[in-house]
Amino acid sequence: MTAPALRPTGLPAPQVPDPMHGPALRWAVLGTGWIADRFVEALQQNTNQRVVAVGSRTLDRAAEFASARGIAEAYGSYEELVAAGVNVVYVATGHLDHLAHATLALEAGKPVLVEKPMTPRLADTRAIVALAREKGLFAMEAVWTLALPRYSVVRQVIESGMLGEVHEVHANLGERLIDHHRAMDPAQGGGAMNDIGSYTMMFANEMLPGLTVQAARGTRGPRSGSDTAGTEAAIAQFHALLGNDAGQIATVSASMFGDTPTTAYIAGSEATLALEAPFYQPGPVTVRFHDGEVLRYNEPALAHSQLFWEALEVARCIDAGLTESPLRPLDRTLETVALMEQARELMGDSLAH
Repeated sequence: MTAPALRPTGLPAPQVPDPMHGPALRWAVLGTGWIADRFVEALQQNTNQRVVAVGSRTLDRAAEFASARGIAEAYGSYEELVAAGVNVVYVATGHLDHLAHATLALEAGKPVLVEKPMTPRLADTRAIVALAREKGLFAMEAVWTLALPRYSVVRQVIESGMLGEVHEVHANLGERLIDHHRAMDPAQGGGAMNDIGSYTMMFANEMLPGLTVQAARGTRGPRSGSDTAGTEAAIAQFHALLGNDAGQIATVSASMFGDTPTTAYIAGSEATLALEAPFYQPGPVTVRFHDGEVLRYNEPALAHSQLFWEALEVARCIDAGLTESPLRPLDRTLETVALMEQARELMGDSLAH
């Protein structure tokens, strides 16, 4: 049992680097979609990191992206991009493309930051991890949540023992995406688990490592995208119950049918930590003790403009000669993807091959 610490008078301050004075890397962006654009915008507006190259499947698309964001080099193939003179490659393509594109970068000797989930399949994620370790190159899953100042506060609260013994964790995320072509296309790895549900699985696994999925139930959405006769539609919402032999439990859920509270909590024997919506983005942290006393850390809800924090973690690690981030070690990524697969098996879900 975790012994409760002496009750503090306030929550700890975030322990995060100075965005403008850390080691500056030369970044290449592999992919030109929405998340790539938000990532580049965040780096350019808030950090000393340099985005110097972008690649797409066509030169026209890469050049358009580069022109819009003031990027010097544009490449019409990913092979050309990873051969460029850069320090790290950010892989921002579709879920089912991550294995091929991360492999391409690693084989070219480039460290990688790979959008979450690193891949939806455990075997594919293991392949990336094994290759990065074999080559001694840095690799990290782009779970920006864990690099945020908000989550620095969360980690410090848990490590201090302020909550006492943690009994239960909960995370929910819901956004109406049922009409979103890519998000609901099984041929592109769409569905609630990959696009939004991985955040909830990640949260449970971070706060209570060592859980397994005990039960899971999902509901399929309408056919979308490249669905064909005989192909099942993607699961659009799910609930899962996770637990361990110590009796600790976590409940996680995600839905593309509609907007849900998108909050999270960690309930302990001494206090409960609550994260207001959206729990995986910047925002406040509240700790409520059983006698009613409340401690609170406040942070502006700046959404995806704060994606740069994960890039700063990558830069810090590479500069220090690390091949993995202590904020998101590769084994923790493997654990989360394993939980996702366990839930899929219980729901009778499978990914397109």
